[in-house]
Parts: sequence; C-alpha cells; structure tokens
Amino acid sequence: MPATAVSLRVLPIHEVDLEPVAALVNRAFATYSEIFKGQRTSAADYADEAGDQARVLLVEDGCTLVATGMIAAAERFVAPDQLGPAGTKRPGITMAAQDHPWSGALYFGLAGVEPALMNGGFGRMIVKQAELIAAEEGHLKLALGTVREFGLVEYYEKLGYTVFHEDVYPPGHWDFVVPHHYCEMVKHL
Repeated sequence: MPATAVSLRVLPIHEVDLEPVAALVNRAFATYSEIFKGQRTSAADYADEAGDQARVLLVEDGCTLVATGMIAAAERFVAPDQLGPAGTKRPGITMAAQDHPWSGALYFGLAGVEPALMNGGFGRMIVKQAELIAAEEGHLKLALGTVREFGLVEYYEKLGYTVFHEDVYPPGHWDFVVPHHYCEMVKHL
C-alpha cells in the first residue's frame, strides 16, 4: 500500500494545473505502448473531456504527483447524442439518458499512476476515494470506461464493477494498433 507520507487532495478542475496531470496520464498510458501508440490527452483535451464541473483527485508524495483521476457527473456522458469519454461516438447506445446505467452516477476517469509505482495501491486509493465521494454526495453508483486490452476490466471487476456495454473498434481508432474493446462499467454503492 502507499506510504503514510502520501496525501490525497480533491480539487475543482479550474484550481488544478492540468499540464502535470495530463503528463502523468500519458505516462501511464505509455505502459501499453505495444497496443496504443498515441498520447491519451493534453491539458486542453483533459479540460474539454472532463468538463468545467469536474474535480481532480491528486495523490502526491511530497510535491510529486504519483496518481490522479477525475470525477464528474455521469450525465455528462450518457446522452445518446453526446460524445462519450475521450470524445468517442457512442454507437449502440440507443436508450434514453434517464434509462442509461450511468444515469445518476458519478463518473470516474482520466486515471493514471506513475508507471514505476503501479501495483502499489495508488490506483485502488483513488478509486476508493471516488466511491467515497459518490456515496457521500448521494450517488448510488460509480461509473467508468476502460479498454479491455489494458487488463483493467478484470482489475475493476475485482473491485465490484460490472461491464454493461462493450464496443469493438478496429486498429487506428484512438491510436490503437490492435482491435480493442471499449467497456463501460458501473458499481452500485
């Protein structure tokens, strides 16, 4: 587990310097370089994707950012004509927004852990914090999206999340060099 000197802060997105946050997310995604050749985000893209009501989770060891995540109302991502996380079109989602499994949920995304510190409990720390905030704010669910080929579906399933929707995309989509499965997941709190 993370050392006791580690702190976790949750700040409104407009109070966060998104350059180091985006850089950390990109370093985390670079660990999948055999299947993903792009850059996950930039500071500007992060702000656009998260929205102006988002909050950023910052795990720091002293002054060093070691893990991060973002939370925002999931309604931002559930409208059928709305772009999903990372700006993806949402094929296959034809239900009304109020019937979507993410309706009423808090969304967790744009997560990353410093690669040298992966498997040290930091990811679990930020997910648990997001769940705690969701519960405290009266959300009955925490929602997220991930790519199956990253091995994170199984990780989140161990934490109680279930896949409710999965789309398969060809190489070239989102700078992946392999076919990949984008999975939308939810956990009832």
